[in-house]
Order: sequence, then structure tokens, then C-alpha cells
Amino acid sequence: MRFSYSIFLLSLLLVSYTSAAWSQNITSNATKRLIELDSLCDSQLKNDSLLKETIALAKQLKQYDIAVKQSANLIRFFNYETNTKHQGKSVITETKSLLPYVNDKELVGKYFFEVADLHYYLGEFEASLENYDSAFYYANNRSTSLQGLSKFGKGIVYVDKGEFGKASLALQEAITYFQADNDTLNWINAKNSMTILYGKNEFYNDETTERKELIDLALKYKNYPSLPSVYYNAAASANKMGNQKLRINYLKEALEVNKDSDYKEFFLPILKAGLVSAYADNDSLTKAEELLGDIEKNSNDISGFNESFYIDAKMRLAFMKKEYIEAKNYAERYLLLKKQSQEFEEIQQAERFLSRIYKKTGNSEKALEHFENYTALKDSILGVQRARILSYYQTLYETEKRDLKIQAQQSDIDLLAAKNKLKTQWLLFGGLSLVGLFAFISILRSRRFAKKEQKLQEELTQNIIASQEEERNRVAMELHDSVGQQLILLSRKAQNLNDETLKELTKQTLADVRSISHGLFPVVLKRLGFSAAVQDMVDNLDEESDVFFTTEIDPVDESLTEDKALHLYRIIQESLNNIVKHSEAKAVSVEIFKNEQEKVVLKIKDNGKGFDFNEKSQKSKSLGIKSIQERCKIICANLKITSVINEGTETKIVV
Repeated sequence: MRFSYSIFLLSLLLVSYTSAAWSQNITSNATKRLIELDSLCDSQLKNDSLLKETIALAKQLKQYDIAVKQSANLIRFFNYETNTKHQGKSVITETKSLLPYVNDKELVGKYFFEVADLHYYLGEFEASLENYDSAFYYANNRSTSLQGLSKFGKGIVYVDKGEFGKASLALQEAITYFQADNDTLNWINAKNSMTILYGKNEFYNDETTERKELIDLALKYKNYPSLPSVYYNAAASANKMGNQKLRINYLKEALEVNKDSDYKEFFLPILKAGLVSAYADNDSLTKAEELLGDIEKNSNDISGFNESFYIDAKMRLAFMKKEYIEAKNYAERYLLLKKQSQEFEEIQQAERFLSRIYKKTGNSEKALEHFENYTALKDSILGVQRARILSYYQTLYETEKRDLKIQAQQSDIDLLAAKNKLKTQWLLFGGLSLVGLFAFISILRSRRFAKKEQKLQEELTQNIIASQEEERNRVAMELHDSVGQQLILLSRKAQNLNDETLKELTKQTLADVRSISHGLFPVVLKRLGFSAAVQDMVDNLDEESDVFFTTEIDPVDESLTEDKALHLYRIIQESLNNIVKHSEAKAVSVEIFKNEQEKVVLKIKDNGKGFDFNEKSQKSKSLGIKSIQERCKIICANLKITSVINEGTETKIVV
């Protein structure tokens, strides 16, 4: 019996060992298979079956990094390679629970970026903005490129939403990241979006200049995949300016360059539909019908994301053929699509088009209704405010471009100096006496030239700062005197009509206008004087941030001219904002007093992380420090910044 029992136990052990070995072998084979599939997916993003198989196997083996990476690729596939974008939403639902287990957080950022793109193309703008923010969060300190793309995506959403001030800020931030990353392709993309922004606000001169630079850059890049969209947007602006010949030429050029684009299948139906609309608007009905027939051969070209472009072409063609009932049906469908995606400029166009149709059919009441809808959208106070905000940010953008050009000029000067040095070394072999003479002249001229260039650069920078202040003052006054007064009248009208929604909207808009106006020009500086204005600024920062502020501010208003007070106020504003944003300080002290020589002294101390002042001041992007230095030169003030790593920073200015 004992012998039989021993045999039985041995059999169990053998079976158990064989089973474990077999299980381990299966797991090993599955892992190898997953590695192969993952590699194939990275090189073949157009195979959804392959992507789905990889994701399923990765989940099974608990390889969550691979599962999330390929889920992002599958969302991208549904977004760009098919017209079944809604299928991407099911992928989002299935992937959410995996995100906390992903080790590589940059992959999470890339996943959120694809989700944001999907929501954008589905017209779900708020969800898109939220996911771009998540992508930026996970990209922070991991991927400058992804940070830039996230800001770029937000800028595009804001453009389509009609929030042009926010769009301008987001795009400028994106450009900064792309330049830091030497990402020429996306830098060109961002510049393209800036031209769209100019066009939507009818800044046609700026748009034309920017687009010319953009096309030159794109042609130098040689393989710029989005060049068709540049010409398409140029055609849209030409249409607004009433230049129909240029509109058609741009669309033809777009179709031509699209032949070499990486996204030609994506752009092709959009470009064709745009050319159909252009032909229809210009009585080339035969060409329009032929091209439209070509589009209708492929059902994917007239559905999904492409539907609105196709509907626009159909309604214009029907209108020119005097088929007004059909044109009306298409126009109403187009209006509904644009309302769903909240594209305000296109909504205006649809309302205007419906007004034209009803006018042709003799329905003056409906024609007037849609025309009023069109003018209300076009001339809304919100639209005026946004345009003025963009005008202000445009000034900042142009200033930054000018600064970059100055740096480029300085580089040319350095190159010239290097060449002169090489010539001097060569002449050394010709004769020491001549070299000595020429070297002396060369050094003397070089120093004079450098001093002259430095002086010119300082004057230019100071002129830019002065122009910036004038522009801020002008925009602030216009906001206060024009928009502010209209909003007050509108508020009273809403009160008389007892419209609570309009009252609340007007109140909030008026508060926003005042906030922007005060930011552009500190009215409190004129009303209360310099010392009180600085105290008010510090008090506001104390309330809005976690930093503890202490102040010792003596009345020094009589010792400062209006110009010096404004520059010193801006210096304090820049310094404190830098501390709050970057220093990680817990406490800040601000002192303003007069010394024994009756000079005004400003001291700002913080206990933050500090920085290398020499390195920071030499960097081209440290515009804050450069701005403080130039303002100090303008008011003839002595500036001393002392900073120790992990011990804090002290800024001292004597006026």
C-alpha cells in the first residue's frame, strides 16, 4: 500500500511539473508573439485588426504600456484612416481603467492627445480642450514636442470656437515649444494656424505677409505634408476679399501640391468640394457638376468629417441652378451641422445664405429673420471684444518676431567679426607692421561698430517697450470707452426687459472687459498714485496665490515722474509674477523707500529656489529679465539682481 501511495504521489508531482512547464512555455510564446505584434503595429498603423489583436493580447498578459500605446494608435486609425470616428469612443471606454497601471507616463500623454484629436473632429470642443490639457500635463518635463502639440491643438479648437484671444495665446505658446524643440514641421503648422486666425479677423495684410513667409518656409522644407491646407485657407481669404480668380487659382494649386502630400486621401475630398463651391459661385456650372460627380463616386468623401464640405458645395450649386427649394434644404442641413460643431463663422455664412435663398423665393419675412441672425452674430459685442483682444496679442506677437530678427542680425554681426578675425590672422604672414596697423584699425572699428549696434538695439528695444505701452493704453481706453459703454447700455436694456440670462451674461462680459482693460493699463496708478497702486497690486497677488507677502512701502510719489512711475510699476509687476510662477517661494517682501541721497530704492526678496542670473540673462527666451533691464535703462535706474540656488533672489533698483 505504501509503495502504491508513493507511486501515486510521484505521478501527481510529474503531472504538476509538466503542467507548469507547459503553462510557462505558453506564456513565453505569447510574450514573443506580443513583441512581434507590437513591432508590426508601430510600422503598419493602417491595420485595425492587427491593432485590436495586439491590444487584446497585451491586456491578457497585463502589458499595460503596450495596450495603451496601441489603443492610442487605434483611435488615430479611426480618426484619420476611416470615416468611423465614433468607433474611437468605444476604445476610450475600454482603455480608461488601464491608465493608472501604465509605467511610461509619456505614453499616457500621447493617448490623451489622440483622444483630444478625436473629440475635435467629432465637434466635441470642450472634451477636446480637456484632453489636450491632460496630454500637456503628462508631457511636462517628458516631451517638449508633445507639450507644443497639445498647445497647438488647443489653439485650433479656440479658432473654430471663435475665441480668438485664447487661440492666439495657445498658438504662440505652441510656437515657443516647437522652436525650442527645433521642430520645423510643426512650427510651420502653427504659423499656418496664425494665418487662419488673421483671416478670420480680416487682418488681410498681416495674413498675406505671414502666409508668404509660410509658403517660402514650406517649400524650403520640401516635404511639407500640410501645404494643401495652406493654399485652401488662402482661397478662403481670397473669397472674403472678393477676389474669385485668386480663390480658384489657390484651390487648383492646393490640388496640385496635394499629389505629393502624406495626407492626400484626407485632403482630396475637401479640396474638391471647395473647388466645386468656387466654380458654382462663379457660374462655371459645367465644371462644378463634373467635379461634384467625381466626389460622389466615393461614399466616404461625402460623409463623416467631409459631409459639411460636400453639403456646402451642393447648396451653392443648387442655388446657382435656381433650384431654390433644394438649396434651402442643403443650407438648413449645413447650418445644423455647424451649430453642432459650434463653428461661428460658418454659422454666419449659413444664415446669410438662407437669407439670400428666401429673398429669391419672395419670402421677405424669412429672409429678414436669417439676415438679422447673420448680423447679430457678426456684430455681437463678444465678437468685437475678441477682435480687440486679438489685436492686442497680435502686437505682442509682432514684438516677439522683431526680437527674433534682432537676434538673427546679431548672429550675422558675430559671423562678420569671425571672418574679420580670420583675415587678420592671414595678414599676419604678410608683414607684422602692416598687420599691427590693420589690427589696431580693425579692433577700433569693431568696437565702434559693436557699440553702435548695441546702442541701436537698445534704442529699438526701448522703442518697442514704449510702443507696447502706448498700444496697451490705446486698447485699454477703447475697451473702456467704446465696448464698456455699449455693455453698460446693454445691461440697462436687459434690466428693462427683465432678461436674467442676458443680464448675467452682460455683467460677466463687462467684468471681463474691465479686467482686461485694467491689465492693459493700470488705472489705479493714476487714481491712487504709485505707492498705493503697488500696495494694491501686492494685496491682490496675496489673495490670489499661496505666497505670503510683506510690504514696507513709503510714499514716494513726489519723487517719481509719471513715466518713471509707470515703468517702475511694470518692473514690480514682472518681478512678482515671475516669483509666483517660477520661484516656488513661500514668502516675499517688498520695500520701497528713499535713501540718504533722496533716491527711490526698491527691494524685492523671496525665499524661492533661485537661479543662475548670468545664464538666465544671456538666454534669448528670458524676455522677462530683458524687459526689466531695458525699463531700468529707460528711467536711468541702477539694477542689481542677486540670486543663490535654493536660497532665494533679491532684486534691488535705485532710481
